[in-house]
Amino acid sequence: MHDVEEKLNLPQNRGRRPTYQLQHWANKVEEADEKVTQLLDEYSKSCCVLGPCCLNCFSRYSISRSAFNLLNEITQLKGEQSEVSFIEQLPPKPVPESYKIMGKKIVSDLDIALSWLTDETVGIIGIWGMGGVGKTTLLKRINKSLLDDANMGFNHVLFIKASKDIQPEELRKMISKSLELEPSAGKEDIFNVLKSGNFVLLLDNIWEEVDLINLGIPHPYSGDNSTTRYKHKVIFTTRSEDVCAKMNAGEKIIKVECLEDDEAWDLFKDNVNLDVIESDQKFKEIAWQVMGRCGGLPLALKVVGKAMSNKKIVQDWEFILNSLKKSDTEVVQGVQESLLPILRFSYDNLPRNMNIRECFLCASTLRGSSKDDLIECWMGLGLITDFVNLQQAYLQARYIVNILEEAGLLHSSNYGYVRLHDVIYEMAMWIASDCGRNRNKWIVKKYDGLAAEIPTHDAENWGFANRVIITGEVELLPILSHQCSDLLCLMIQGSRYFKNIPDGFFRQMPNLKYLDLSRTCMKELPKGIKCLVNLEYLNISSTNISSLPKELVYLKKLKYLICRYLEGFGKVEDGLMSKLQNLKVIDIYPFGWVEPEELKLLKKLIKAIGMRVVSQEILQQLSSLPTTRLCLVNMDSLISLSFDTLSCKDHGFLQKLEITSCPDLKDLVMNGSGSHLNELKILNVKKLQNIMWTDLTPPEFFHMLKWLFISGCNLDNLAWVLHLPCLFRLEIRDCAEAETLFHVQEEEREIQQVSKHRMFPTLRHLYLKNLPKLVSISNFALDFPLLLKLVVHDCAEIEMLFSIEEREIRQQEVLERLMFPALRDLSLRKLPKLVSISNIALDFPRLSGLTLYQCHNLKKLPFKSGINNNQRMIDIYCFRECWKHLEWDDGTIPAHLRPYFYPSMIQPRAVDFCSQPGRCT
Repeated sequence: MHDVEEKLNLPQNRGRRPTYQLQHWANKVEEADEKVTQLLDEYSKSCCVLGPCCLNCFSRYSISRSAFNLLNEITQLKGEQSEVSFIEQLPPKPVPESYKIMGKKIVSDLDIALSWLTDETVGIIGIWGMGGVGKTTLLKRINKSLLDDANMGFNHVLFIKASKDIQPEELRKMISKSLELEPSAGKEDIFNVLKSGNFVLLLDNIWEEVDLINLGIPHPYSGDNSTTRYKHKVIFTTRSEDVCAKMNAGEKIIKVECLEDDEAWDLFKDNVNLDVIESDQKFKEIAWQVMGRCGGLPLALKVVGKAMSNKKIVQDWEFILNSLKKSDTEVVQGVQESLLPILRFSYDNLPRNMNIRECFLCASTLRGSSKDDLIECWMGLGLITDFVNLQQAYLQARYIVNILEEAGLLHSSNYGYVRLHDVIYEMAMWIASDCGRNRNKWIVKKYDGLAAEIPTHDAENWGFANRVIITGEVELLPILSHQCSDLLCLMIQGSRYFKNIPDGFFRQMPNLKYLDLSRTCMKELPKGIKCLVNLEYLNISSTNISSLPKELVYLKKLKYLICRYLEGFGKVEDGLMSKLQNLKVIDIYPFGWVEPEELKLLKKLIKAIGMRVVSQEILQQLSSLPTTRLCLVNMDSLISLSFDTLSCKDHGFLQKLEITSCPDLKDLVMNGSGSHLNELKILNVKKLQNIMWTDLTPPEFFHMLKWLFISGCNLDNLAWVLHLPCLFRLEIRDCAEAETLFHVQEEEREIQQVSKHRMFPTLRHLYLKNLPKLVSISNFALDFPLLLKLVVHDCAEIEMLFSIEEREIRQQEVLERLMFPALRDLSLRKLPKLVSISNIALDFPRLSGLTLYQCHNLKKLPFKSGINNNQRMIDIYCFRECWKHLEWDDGTIPAHLRPYFYPSMIQPRAVDFCSQPGRCT
């Protein structure tokens, strides 16, 4: 070890970082050295022990056994000693424009934070400032700097997004997910992973002191601890300087300030129509004054700038400026309330038609929900009406979402979830409360703790409320002693403990129109539901309710009945649906169904229906109904299925289709004018061998398909999947006869088609499991431009995953194309015959993790010599024997890989993407 340290400290090696293999070996040597010291100490103490000879002998025998084991460990370490080698420090890539931070002060703050990260005496760093000032932007830039610099020597960089009401359990789950632990992992599991490595926890947006120990975070070390061997760092953002003190940040605190005028002007110009304000000096003067009212706050500059971007007349700018002056509003740094009237301008600037403003306020209460849930809520609240079919409603809703995004008020993630900045949310709640004059108009509460009871004084405020939204682990609802006549919307969601509604509860809210009890543990709807005679929307999805009460017939105004994922659900009572004459949407997918005779009565009523299909008669009736979600189960006599029989040709909007356990189904015919399908699942259809296409190609037909799940089938070929333009997740399991998944025919026409179009243009997750005869995934080189995770399981016969043929046309195409440009995780498990992943070196510019489990014959990894152009280390999870047997064409490649070895008996956790929406058990 001394020889290694001398080489590391040579002048020519200063500033260079050793490989992770060498760092890992050195850490183990230090641990063994500590064990030797402890053993010698125990031995010296045992020599001084007074007492019976037998005790002394036993003590020395125990020490000798430990010494023998330690000697073996040291001998093994000597054999594992790596050559002293370093990771080459490549020049950093230029920072994309989207990552640049406006303002010299913020750039300075970034430099300070990074310098503290390299300082061994600093453990906790606090970043504080008012909402919208750029704290999260700074933290994200710190995170990017860490990744660009190969994590700066940190084994784990954890970016965790907190919120005002977040609970420790939620934070632990997020940390566990970042560490790829089981969702049920506790603080001890987190602690055991982090304690013996270098980590930095980036904790964004905390509102009060966080107990790091309770989360399983080893306490960050400070410089007074002489035994410090690992870098344990925590950086957090908050609005409160007091929180910084309580988190023991000491003097390592950064206050993020608003921008100076010149820097604020640059940011403002980035968000307005620059050609307009620079076309006339008066325009520029007015724009400067409008910018000045924003007080240098980045969020206000962006939102107000975007709101003004469509104003092209001087008079419009003058009107806005006068309005701001009359209201005497400008951002006062540190005073959040002064920002809200400024931001309200972006709300006032929204179009007045199509209920767009009301849609925004509604979206603010559902932030974190999926876009589909948001659209459904808008329909249920009557904000989207008068649509002929569901497709028309969705088009209108997506148009509204786009307007809100363009105004900077809403952000939808790549995964389809809706986000709002905290200050935008506060502004929306302020507007909904009549600018703070009626704070109980909209009550949005999240109750902390387990099995909470809503306090009596909170329930008293319901009497003044128009909307009540309750989340968190609520068990008991209050006994309402007063009428809630103004209450139109009640949402109680996501509690594992909420099971019952008190008698007479609904009697106190006679005007309720919208009721959502989804993702709770309710077992039945109370008979008192009949009191809600004005109810138009009812959602009981993902609960334990197994049937609908007959009292539902009293809800004559009911338009939307949403009962998805009710496992105990079955046939709906005869006559119930047809008696609800105002029903527009019925969704009892995938367990509930309606008999054929009642479906006939519903034809003239409904605009969308989702349900289970259990007979040919039901399937026949559905062909003339506007279906949205269908689950075909156990249909023994079904031999062939045509897609155009699954929904009404004129008004159908089929989004999800599941075909399960149809033993005689052989042919699936894709015909019609194209589909709106988002999700297709085919499970245990053993005889299905052909999917036939008639009038449209697969990319045209499935132009919206995001998730394809195939299990227990014997399909000959899935080459039609290659070009699906929106395919996000592909799962193939338990297909015993599959040998080549994506087999491209040799005819020139098909080769040209493959060459012209990118394959898997949006695929993020590829999951393969239990394919015992799979020999090749494809006979052609594939593109995965956005793939984040690839998992291959239990394919006993596979020898090579990606075999590239030598023909000139293909070889040339492969070499010119960037392969796997966005793949993050590649997982290969139980592939005993796998010798090589590919017969040519591949590009993995974004790969961060490769899992190899029971791939005993694998000899080579398909990495190019320039593997680490982005300075990102790749974690390799494998057994030690697998790592030793790997062969390298380029000796520099291992220096860019970071191996983590499984204990001999451990089986790594399989990633399972096939999860149903959450419900209580």
